[in-house]
Amino acid sequence: MSVLHDLHQLTKQLHDHLAEPLPKDEGREAYIETIDSYLGKRQALLNQLKRPEGEEETKLANELIEMNERVNERMQAVQGEIRMDINQLKKRKSTGKKYENPYDGPTADGVFFDSKK
Repeated sequence: MSVLHDLHQLTKQLHDHLAEPLPKDEGREAYIETIDSYLGKRQALLNQLKRPEGEEETKLANELIEMNERVNERMQAVQGEIRMDINQLKKRKSTGKKYENPYDGPTADGVFFDSKK
């Protein structure tokens, strides 16, 4: 098999994996590690890739380009979901800290401190 066929097969596996929804809590790390593994293998194959020769390889290369665009779109969507989860986690942490120590931090507007003694 040529490098192009291997790359096409690996990209198809990555595409199929990304078609699955991002797990909520359990399995999320394994899902991301699998993506990372596919990307590492793809990078190694991309470094070996040469210009397609013949009509069949050109057709395969065009399919690969289209699939790669869909993979990129899905990876950006997954990255956005993870970013939103991180922001929600930070917000929950800061809210929890405010409940633990409500007098820490800046005073709220409308508070009057009498300076007379």
